[in-house]
Amino acid sequence: MIPEALTIGRAVLSVRLLLIFSSAGGGLLATWVLLGNRRNALRRRLVDTLSTAGLLFLLSWKTAALLSQFATIRREPLLLLWASGGRLGVVIGSVAALGYLGWQFYRRTDAAQLVRATALTLAASLTLLLLLYSAVALTTAAGAAGGFAARVGDAAPPLELETLDGATLSVAQLRGAPVLVNFWATWCAPCRAETAVKNRLAQEFSGRAHVVGVNLTNSESGVHTVRDYARQWDLSFPVLLDHSGSAAASYGVRGTPTTVVLDADGAVHSRIFGAMSYDAAARALRQADQRWK
Repeated sequence: MIPEALTIGRAVLSVRLLLIFSSAGGGLLATWVLLGNRRNALRRRLVDTLSTAGLLFLLSWKTAALLSQFATIRREPLLLLWASGGRLGVVIGSVAALGYLGWQFYRRTDAAQLVRATALTLAASLTLLLLLYSAVALTTAAGAAGGFAARVGDAAPPLELETLDGATLSVAQLRGAPVLVNFWATWCAPCRAETAVKNRLAQEFSGRAHVVGVNLTNSESGVHTVRDYARQWDLSFPVLLDHSGSAAASYGVRGTPTTVVLDADGAVHSRIFGAMSYDAAARALRQADQRWK
């Protein structure tokens, strides 16, 4: 088992994504070294080809994010940096990257050399990924679950807080349907990026699941900041105020945004680190309820 997230300051990063990107870069570097100085031309072509393919994937993925969250990103363009393209973005990006590679292999006179170098890079990257994954798994304490107080399958810690409306809401009251608990703050750019996603989830899953936002109020300048944000974005889900930070601590939250999905019985079903896509969150809610399986 490896930790699911790495916390740097107040940011939460996916360990799996970090391993994938590190392995890809390491694999390319290893191929560069193995090809040697006598093949400088091939090394440059390899770097140009793979970096362009990677850029096409990223641009396609972000384009999918822009199209799916256009209204939100139009209001705050910088949120595109954090928005996820979801599964559709991955598919579109993969098609674009593979199409470009195929075109390069077809048109170049040295295609055979470039294909072999690309295959070598892929093999080196996969080998490095396996080694890194194994190393991280071996150094992770068994059952640590990325620092969370409750592991998947465990009963979720009690959560009862004051709402933005002045009432009190307990997550235990919502049992009988899945609950998506999102820990967020107004100053957190990835949190702002997923606001439209949470609104959409609350509206489309109304009557079948619950969406609850737990604001880290102890890190805000005041409740008025949270209230202004809720009014600005017309939030369609209840906002709980964690004045002391105890709720976030009980769930082991080390950075924002962090999302915990509970099943209908109040047990931890899954977790999402960083800005979530609609596809990932909706899939987690459906899987958390046996009635939809």
